[in-house]
Amino acid sequence: MTSEVKVLRKTVFNFLIAMLLSLVTLAFIVGFSDVSDIMRALGRVSLRWVMLVLVMMVCDWILESFTVKIFSNAYDVDMKFLYAVKITLIGAFFSAVTPFSTGGQPAQVAFASKRKLSPGKMSAVLVSRFIVYQIVITLLGIIGILGAYRILSQNITKLALLAFLGFALNAGVLVFLVIFSINRKLAEKFVLVIFKPFLFFKIVKSPMKITRKIVEQVKLFHEGMKISVKKPQQLVLAFSATMVQILIRVSMPFFVATSLRVSCNYGDVLIFHLTLFLVVSMIPTPGASGASEGGYVLFFQSLFGQNTVATLLVWRFFTYYINIAVGGVAAIQETRRLASQSKSG
Repeated sequence: MTSEVKVLRKTVFNFLIAMLLSLVTLAFIVGFSDVSDIMRALGRVSLRWVMLVLVMMVCDWILESFTVKIFSNAYDVDMKFLYAVKITLIGAFFSAVTPFSTGGQPAQVAFASKRKLSPGKMSAVLVSRFIVYQIVITLLGIIGILGAYRILSQNITKLALLAFLGFALNAGVLVFLVIFSINRKLAEKFVLVIFKPFLFFKIVKSPMKITRKIVEQVKLFHEGMKISVKKPQQLVLAFSATMVQILIRVSMPFFVATSLRVSCNYGDVLIFHLTLFLVVSMIPTPGASGASEGGYVLFFQSLFGQNTVATLLVWRFFTYYINIAVGGVAAIQETRRLASQSKSG
């Protein structure tokens, strides 16, 4: 069985698990709700506001692609903006169907390497974007916890612990990435430790060649990170784009509620969603399936009342299922393109 077939089977399995968890949770929530209330709320939907939510989702993709393009320029990676959009969508798909959303970046590097882009430089591009993303999320998360705690703690027990653990997880990932980027020797040792079992048991062919390649790619990654630090104007631009992207993402429940003619306070929705984001980041299910739906109802019930489930259905469609659909199409199209090139070459 080829490695490509194994990866495909694993991806399909993860996809089915993610769909099952999400759909079962939604069915459970709907089953314990008044279906007539949900249908009435959905019947009031404003097409104009729904289209705005769709535009916001597209802006989310474009802003992330823009950040990828910024860092690809910094590391001299020959990447057109349209390909940056495609690689962003591919990452969104694999993140949505893998535990802790860990499959996005490896898939992006794998696809990019098929286009003869350096895996080390691509890793530097994507990790740089991720570090910026983690910094923004950590800073906004502090605002979310401080703003939402007083309101949510009255209705949700253990909120402080959940929010703190989520914040600690995101901050820990950020600290680890920064140390990993600064200390090249530590990075090399860490990567070699991970790959040591594969080399020891000869799971991979040509272990010495693989080892040298790993060290070389880590060196490229480290050099790329140093380049990034020396270009503060690009970092500022990347931070700005990521800040706008995250604000758009956490604002979506408000505009979804508005599309269903549900009156709510924008500031409350913003801080609630930021806190929810920190909590579900700890959940190991693919795309945080199950936890996102349950957490949404738990957090937004006090704001949306009997319309909570209706807003959940629309919100999850635009923030999760569309990522899977559009990202899946992008991954399939790119796979076919690469296969066609391989045959013709």
